[in-house]
Amino acid sequence: MFKFDTHNGKYTIVSHGNGWGYEVFCNSTGDNLWFQDHDAEQLQADSNNFEDTTVLSQYFENLYN
Repeated sequence: MFKFDTHNGKYTIVSHGNGWGYEVFCNSTGDNLWFQDHDAEQLQADSNNFEDTTVLSQYFENLYN
């Protein structure tokens, strides 16, 4: 398990199994999302290795829509 914050501190990412799964925490709301297998790989690619936090924000916005 490896834990790190995004560059802007908005999200905390917990990597499980060397990228097999990612748990993403929104530090302002306390909400979290889980991604594994292909979805984890896709999230990492879409977010440019978690540098593009706009992608992460879009996932969390979908929780409430």
